[in-house]
Amino acid sequence: MRFFIFLALFFSSAIWAQSLPNPLSLADVLELSKQRNFSEQQQQLNVDTQKIALDDWKSQYDIQATLDLELASRNSYQANTDNSHAFIYLKKTLYDQTLEIGKDAQLSNVNDALLYFEQLQYDKTIDVMRGFFDVVLADMNYQTSLEILAVAAVKEEQVKDDYDIQNASEVDLLEKQTTTQLSQIQRIKAESKQIQTRSELAQLLNISYENRPDDVIRPAYKTLFTKKLLEFEHYQQRLTNNPKLKQLNQALLATNNQIAQEKNNLGMVISSNARLGEQAYQRNKNGKWRIGLNLSIPFGDDAEQDNKISQLQIQAKQKRISIQQYKQSLLGIALEYHLKLRSLRQIHKAVVIELDYRDLYLERARANYEMEIKSDIGDAMANYTNSERKLAENDFNYVITLKKLHHLIGEDYEI
Repeated sequence: MRFFIFLALFFSSAIWAQSLPNPLSLADVLELSKQRNFSEQQQQLNVDTQKIALDDWKSQYDIQATLDLELASRNSYQANTDNSHAFIYLKKTLYDQTLEIGKDAQLSNVNDALLYFEQLQYDKTIDVMRGFFDVVLADMNYQTSLEILAVAAVKEEQVKDDYDIQNASEVDLLEKQTTTQLSQIQRIKAESKQIQTRSELAQLLNISYENRPDDVIRPAYKTLFTKKLLEFEHYQQRLTNNPKLKQLNQALLATNNQIAQEKNNLGMVISSNARLGEQAYQRNKNGKWRIGLNLSIPFGDDAEQDNKISQLQIQAKQKRISIQQYKQSLLGIALEYHLKLRSLRQIHKAVVIELDYRDLYLERARANYEMEIKSDIGDAMANYTNSERKLAENDFNYVITLKKLHHLIGEDYEI
């Protein structure tokens, strides 16, 4: 099994070595994210380990075979008698109460490991989406910084021309030069943010820094806001479907079942056995084979079993408390997400209106510029680009929050 795991990791690495689509879309990123990252690979190994442990429990029901060979003689009435034998012993456990309890407990461990693996996959999807959105926003912020820098440079050049003909003071010139330098610093920071967000996205996708994404496609979610947001009661009624809450309840149920099994555990073992072979001494009396059915039940008190029951009862109490705590926090988280969605929807409306205003203002500034009328077209362009970035950031937050809210009720919301 370890060999096949190694092959899977090797081919996974080979896939990540390939270049990314350019330009890169969110759909591309989500498809690439299906490849397992290091955390998922570690958890998959944990799942495999738990399954192997479960197989170990099951294998105790397998047939056990032993070979017994002996060359011997015995003294009987002052004569040596051949006492050699050759036997094959076969034994199979048909039912073992303790074994069944351990097997059920290990099966619960497997299910817990699988549920945790699913949670890792969901968390990675959210992280990858957020990482992709950060790249898009970093690009838009860089564009804004370029436009602000361009405006500052033009104004500096204008003041410099005035300074040369003594229509502006040195203070005015230094002021504009300072503004330009500050804008240059912001541009450098914005450029660094582009590199940083791309590096972080590459890390999330488990690809090398050299293969980090280049151009990205900005996703549009305008139609998403035409859909009505469901009332909070809709989500509140479905919080019982929360994946983590289900996992906690399943863990409690498994512990309670284990307690009941341990209380009823008599240590009963039912097994079958067979012996096939030959023996030299009294061959006619003993025959070549024997078969039997065994029932074993220990007597007396079992202090170890009592301690195990006490420990399990404590674990059950702890799990019940954890469930109650999580239920309380779950309701608060769902309400927080819902209120945030309502706020983001209102912000979306406001920024859309602001963007319309910026668009009209830019058109007027452009018309004045073409007619050689004094115009602040540079500022208008920078303001318009910045409003676009604000709208995109708000929409991205809405998408992430909406997916989180639906995940709380056990749904995978497709955007």
